[in-house]
Amino acid sequence: MIATPRALALKDDLRKVVETLERLSSPAQAFDPASTETTIVLVATAYMEHMFLTDVMGAIAACAPGIRVKVRLPDRPQDVSALGRGEVDFLIGWMTAPAPTLRSRLLFKDKIVCIARAEHPGLRDEGLTYEKYLELPHVQYDIPGKTTTERLLQERLARDRRQRNIKYHVQNPLTVAEIVANSDVIATVPEKFAARCRGQYSLQIVDLPFSVPTVQNRAYWHESVHSDERSCWCRTLLADVAKTI
Repeated sequence: MIATPRALALKDDLRKVVETLERLSSPAQAFDPASTETTIVLVATAYMEHMFLTDVMGAIAACAPGIRVKVRLPDRPQDVSALGRGEVDFLIGWMTAPAPTLRSRLLFKDKIVCIARAEHPGLRDEGLTYEKYLELPHVQYDIPGKTTTERLLQERLARDRRQRNIKYHVQNPLTVAEIVANSDVIATVPEKFAARCRGQYSLQIVDLPFSVPTVQNRAYWHESVHSDERSCWCRTLLADVAKTI
């Protein structure tokens, strides 16, 4: 048999088609974190980045040197769409009503508390009463939109038609601790963050004078990658690191 001029002209294109078919029909390569080079994109607040993701990056560096990590600030509901398009791997945080296309895994729980400087004159006698909590000036860490914790606090106070006296809005949670430690301003923050800050600043941690739900920090991912080896490995690593928080 002799190839026709047309067959010879299609030779390179046909070779590419055959190579593509062979690649598609061959078994998928197992995910090996020790040798894989990839980028994991996470959505999280600066608080979660400081409290949790620094340890996650350390764990990744120890066992998967070729994996890079990119952290983006929350931008809901765009984040859910980005998870579906594969632009984001995980959303780390707390959603009370996640989209039905998302799966999640609990990482760690936290409690909402109030922090004040250790010698705050307004807390010496009665402690932190409900009226004093509303009267004292607050500093608040803000992100685009509202965190779930912030929304639940507003809803709780709105039942009494009350609101906090927020004097400062800042972009960095560590700025919150700095301001509180050096003024009579107070702040409402997660307890684990408060405990860490108390090691660096002269602060006191006070229970809120009302009840709010316990924070459930979770990892969220899209249903489409639930069985993906890369995603499974990442979820296991996140859960393992969370046990140390």
